Amino acid sequence: MDAYSEMGGGALYLQYKGVWDMQDLYEFIASFFSGKKFKFYEKKYITKHPSPFGPETYYIWEAKRDVEEYYRYMCTIFLHTYDTQDVEVVGKDGSKKMFTKGRLWIQIQTKVVLDYDKRWDETAFYKSLKNFYTKYVMKKKIEGLYWDNMYYNVHLKLHSLIKERLKLESEGFEHRYFNKMR
Repeated sequence: MDAYSEMGGGALYLQYKGVWDMQDLYEFIASFFSGKKFKFYEKKYITKHPSPFGPETYYIWEAKRDVEEYYRYMCTIFLHTYDTQDVEVVGKDGSKKMFTKGRLWIQIQTKVVLDYDKRWDETAFYKSLKNFYTKYVMKKKIEGLYWDNMYYNVHLKLHSLIKERLKLESEGFEHRYFNKMR
């Protein structure tokens, strides 16, 4: 893989200990991506046998959006729950609902993938042409437009919205009123 085939930033992390609605969190993240016209996939779901502290569950979710023929937005979410147990919570109106109590660790990684169909990797000439095109013609556009759009409108926004959903301490998203991705 050449140096200009994908561009991404570091991962964002969330750690949470308490009670949350796992079904609501899953549906919220899936609806976030469908609202931004991403295709959402659950890549892996692994449950380990319970230890004395409770079962461990790994989720790997992936969202893709083909923006143009040359580049694609990708987001990978790794969610790890451990020490979990189901608890019944009574709402303010007296209704009962099952929630999850335990610890939650979330990692969000996003990247922009260039030439995702590998159309320009057929011959050595096409590969060098792709490297030239990406390095000298498209580099500023990729860094300044494509990646920034992905970073602020998906990466940071999803991180902030999950924090709000879990009612973590730092609620709010400083880039909320930036340009919206369509």
